[in-house]
Amino acid sequence: MGNTSSNNSRRATINHPETRNSSAKSSLLPLPPSSSLSVLEASPLLEVGEGATGHSSHRSQALKRAVSLDGFSSRLNDSFRRFYRSLSCTSLSGSGPQKRQSSNQSSRRPWSRVSRRRWNEAALADDRLRTRTCWPVTHAESLFLPQFPVDSHAERRYVVVEYIANGAFGKVHRVRKANGDAGQDFALKVLSKSEIINGNAIRQLKDEVDIQTICGHHPFLAKCVEYWQSKKKVFLLSNYYPNGELFQKFKSFPFELVRLYIAEIALALDFLHQAGVIYRDLKPENVLLDQDYHVRLIDFGLSKWLSIGSRTRTLCGTLQYMAPEILENDPYGHAVDWWALGVLACQMYTGEYPQLDVSKYLNKSEDIDKLIERAKVRKSTSASNNLLPDSVNDLPADARDLLKRLLETKPQYRLRSLLQLQRIALYKNYNWEDVRQKKISPRQMMDAEAVALGLEADKSFDLFDW
Repeated sequence: MGNTSSNNSRRATINHPETRNSSAKSSLLPLPPSSSLSVLEASPLLEVGEGATGHSSHRSQALKRAVSLDGFSSRLNDSFRRFYRSLSCTSLSGSGPQKRQSSNQSSRRPWSRVSRRRWNEAALADDRLRTRTCWPVTHAESLFLPQFPVDSHAERRYVVVEYIANGAFGKVHRVRKANGDAGQDFALKVLSKSEIINGNAIRQLKDEVDIQTICGHHPFLAKCVEYWQSKKKVFLLSNYYPNGELFQKFKSFPFELVRLYIAEIALALDFLHQAGVIYRDLKPENVLLDQDYHVRLIDFGLSKWLSIGSRTRTLCGTLQYMAPEILENDPYGHAVDWWALGVLACQMYTGEYPQLDVSKYLNKSEDIDKLIERAKVRKSTSASNNLLPDSVNDLPADARDLLKRLLETKPQYRLRSLLQLQRIALYKNYNWEDVRQKKISPRQMMDAEAVALGLEADKSFDLFDW
């Protein structure tokens, strides 16, 4: 009877549900492989007498169940380790840095731990990924990255001295550093992000900054000092040139001064063309005079990367300075900048525009009609093929020759390179190296009658975009 009761108690211990659940739970713990055997040795399942051979079947079943549970727990532990290893750079044990995995296993790091080097390499590989960031930014900020870094406090470093002009997407102010340094002033261009986005001009603005940053070291081009963005604005900081626009200081231009200014502008245009840039916006409002009265080209908003020999068809510019091939909506190249230089030279020599029959070249479109209405240009009805005004006849022969070569309606026959300009009669025996190094002073060519100090600002400021 005693043996029977003890056997029944042992059998009850084996078949009781709570005992089975507790043993299963203990086997699920992350124990080493040898731990299951120690549990079995200490378990009542193995405390059966040597003579009790009738219970061998129960013992073998319990052993199989424990072994299967131990295998399941080890596989479950491996699965948890692989899962946590994919989410973090350290293992669950925290014993040290994670070992480098084999090449056939993919190791993914969380987005907050992506290295800056990997981010730069991946972002620069594809233009569409250049706005990807490792930190949360707004959509309006990501559109202007990475050219414009986010800096909401940079504008506090400058104080506004005076208002200069209106632009297409904002205003231009004359500013000075807030620390009290009155030795140098800057021109701060403040643009509205909403207007830029609505005008689909994000790519145009980025090209403007890139071109001005890369080419700004030229002596006759304006340099962009700094640029950044805030939540709603984009800022471009450039050098300030105190003598204003080209036609604000002069009532008339001496011939020698015209020759010098045309040479300086030609050097700037040739530099841009050799760098793979077409300017497309040469006009008096975009030609400023520095403290020594040398020219500086500004406003690269309409500039575009265009290699020599390539063509584009974008309709843009100021109507009075647009070449005939642009008006006809034909493909055009860098020769359009030399046409604009001819129009500018005609203004400096005579004070008049060329007599171009606009209706002959215009391709009827809404864009052209808007340009005509904005510029208030009267279409000429004259059938004369002579583009030059009558006052050109009073100019020297070499000046007339320059205007005829630049204002050629056919771009293939037009003067369209610096080398061709250096070979004409006007620049015979001219020292171009002195012009490049600014050794020729414009002040020596001025007289009291030519300089008009304190003139009113040009009314064409409404079209000024800098």
